[in-house]
Amino acid sequence: TDCVVIKKFQVEMLGKDMHTLQDGEWLNDEVINFQIKMMMERMKRNLDSKSVPARNRVRCLFFNTFFYAKLSNNGRGYNYKSVRRWSKKQRLLVHESSIDKVISPVNVSGTHWCLAVINFQKKRFEYYDSLGADNYKCLENLKRYVSDEVKNYRGEDYDLSDWKYYIPKSIPEQRNGCDCGVFTTKYADYVSENRDFDFSQADMPYFRRRMALEIVRGSML
Repeated sequence: TDCVVIKKFQVEMLGKDMHTLQDGEWLNDEVINFQIKMMMERMKRNLDSKSVPARNRVRCLFFNTFFYAKLSNNGRGYNYKSVRRWSKKQRLLVHESSIDKVISPVNVSGTHWCLAVINFQKKRFEYYDSLGADNYKCLENLKRYVSDEVKNYRGEDYDLSDWKYYIPKSIPEQRNGCDCGVFTTKYADYVSENRDFDFSQADMPYFRRRMALEIVRGSML
């Protein structure tokens, strides 16, 4: 289980990480974060490609599973200082001049994965939960984050008065207690290319195998 399956993005993916992709297992941070790294790499390819439709060429700032935990002080509040340099590390501004979307997995109470999105294209803060729950606190934190980022890096107040909170209910939903990480990863996969959700609980075994193959080859299919 400690054997290295692939080393990429300065990360070693181990057999024990891949084990979490088996049916009935809860995805771990490592799998989700490796998928996000591959989405980031795909995005850079898309932006350079004339053959990819314009709709699918989306400028995204991807954060890993630790971003929101730090921003929210592990769900206990708000702490901008702990993530102040995260966008700078990727040389991107949290502003429509630089990006279209910010994409971040959210861990709820250590037991459930969801996806949060800051959508500059549609001026809204989005939350995708495969169990259909709300999380307005998360969206409020993201709103404060955008405001703090713009003030910090551009020295200006950012008008968010016409932005909306968006928590859609008619999205693919989870029918068991273990697939939330797969749903969250696929939400990110689709949202990062402006694709409409066209999957369901029945696709989860296939997606687990597909994600395992993507990790082994080191790129999205």
